[in-house]
Amino acid sequence: MAKKKGNNKTRKRQPVWKCVKKVLKLFFKEPHIVSLSGELPQKAIYVANHAAMFGPLIYSLHLPVSLCLWGAWPMLGTWKQRYRYLRDVYFVQKRHKSKLAASFLAFFETGFVPMFYKGMRVLPSYNDQRFISTLHKSLNALNNGFGILIFPENSSDGYHETLTEFYAGFVELAKYYRRRNGEDVPIYPVYYHPASKKMVIGFPSYYSDYEQKGMNRKQIANEFCRQVNELFEQHIKE
Repeated sequence: MAKKKGNNKTRKRQPVWKCVKKVLKLFFKEPHIVSLSGELPQKAIYVANHAAMFGPLIYSLHLPVSLCLWGAWPMLGTWKQRYRYLRDVYFVQKRHKSKLAASFLAFFETGFVPMFYKGMRVLPSYNDQRFISTLHKSLNALNNGFGILIFPENSSDGYHETLTEFYAGFVELAKYYRRRNGEDVPIYPVYYHPASKKMVIGFPSYYSDYEQKGMNRKQIANEFCRQVNELFEQHIKE
């Protein structure tokens, strides 16, 4: 008997996660949200700082749009892949934990990841030839009325208040969307600051705005890094 092909359509209805979100919101309160450009569209790319461990969850719970998030692909892999990524990359490399503490924390959290990632609609992000599948799934989500939230910061040595560099994957997504749909998708810079419990969403711009200026993908990525840092400097730090 032939197997039925899975539906590639991202679903908005998640009755179980809807109940879980209500419980989570009791512990992770809504930050003060400031949108400089007013109401946010559903179909957009949002580039934001990771804000350490709970940043993605805060965005997923409280950013006022239906979202899919990019996440490191090992976190959507097997138990062993999730555990090793959490231990060696997240806790040791990024959070600077000892190997013993990292092993304990990773073992504890590995089992919870699938439920949370499914509820938060996390899409696997790759840094090799499989990246085309990330683009394809993201395009499908955008075409079905979801925003795409991406954390492009270089966090190889940890998470910082002032971001040092953005990777250009989100630029490729904006370019891919325009090539497939014949129009631009807006890109919004976002900054969340856990200590002050404040989230600021900046003004949108478009891939074609920068392409017309002759900027390459790396230059565009760093321009958005500057914009995200500017939100922190002008609307949170001061």
